[in-house]
Amino acid sequence: MAVVKAKSVQKEQKQEKREIYAEVAYYYPQYTLEEVSKLPARDITLLLKTARRLKAGEMYNLVQIVASPHTKKGQGVKKLSDYFKKESKQ
Repeated sequence: MAVVKAKSVQKEQKQEKREIYAEVAYYYPQYTLEEVSKLPARDITLLLKTARRLKAGEMYNLVQIVASPHTKKGQGVKKLSDYFKKESKQ
């Protein structure tokens, strides 16, 4: 009979508190590390989720901008310009 040994699972590396505070201070320069450390954890989490979501949206738009000229007959450029025109009017 074969003997099977379980391999240990590596845990994800957890960010240290100061790294989290530094990330908040990076996205929101009006906060210092000391001010961020005094915020409740739920506020820090909300700030980071919001900043990451907005940054991801910016990156998505940049990818669309780069890719649009390479679409069939440049339709992506028209579609993208219409989207940004609509967004600018809101």
